[in-house]
Order: sequence, then C-alpha cells, then structure tokens
Amino acid sequence: MTPVSGPLGDWLPVERVSADEPRFRMRFGEHHIGNPMIRAVHGGVSAAVIEAVAQAAARHELGEAVDVELVSSSIDYLRVTKDTDLHAKAVTARTGRRLAFVDVWCWQDDEDTPVVRGTCTLRIQAAT
Repeated sequence: MTPVSGPLGDWLPVERVSADEPRFRMRFGEHHIGNPMIRAVHGGVSAAVIEAVAQAAARHELGEAVDVELVSSSIDYLRVTKDTDLHAKAVTARTGRRLAFVDVWCWQDDEDTPVVRGTCTLRIQAAT
C-alpha cells in the first residue's frame, strides 16, 4: 500500500516497508532537493511525508470503514537532511471517536538520529 497515489505519488514515492509496523520509506529523487548547495531534502517534502505517513498509519489502524483527513500538523526540523532516502515510523498517541493524534519520526542513516518529527491531528469520519 502506498499512502500517496496519483501524480503526487509519482513525485513523492512513499511506500510501506513493514506489514507489521507503521514503517515507511520515501525514495530520494533529485527533485526533492531544497538547497542545492548542501543537497538537503526540502522541508516541505519532509512535511508532506510526515502528513502522508500519519494518514496511512491511522487508516491502517482504524480500518477501511473510515476516512481520515488532516486537521493540523506541527513539524520540527531536528537536523539537516541529506540526499538519500527518508525513513519514517508512526506512533498513534490517541484515537478517539472523532480525532486521532499521530506522531511521526523520520530519519535517514540511523533510526536513533531523527532528522524531522511531526505531530498530526486527523479527523475521523465514515468512509463514503
């Protein structure tokens, strides 16, 4: 399952890498570079990955009978990124009747050295 589909999915290739855990990977592409002088992944790309992963993790946990929609997100840029794949892990902090709160941690070389983290609030609604 890929959390991002259509033309955006081609530009932002996020894929699930574990069926057991909410772990994902965005394969790096030259079009993800934000600062060519240091070859860093653009912050907007990192934020989009966090939001897509949070939604995918919530959908997986809640099942197909519901849709989730991003209400808000808070992104913390912890370190400079590099021109390599971005890995992500989602942890659902709380799920209520109408809202879900998901934390996402992203890293590149070592899971113990995160480069970006985010907290997303998602609205839960019946699937249409």
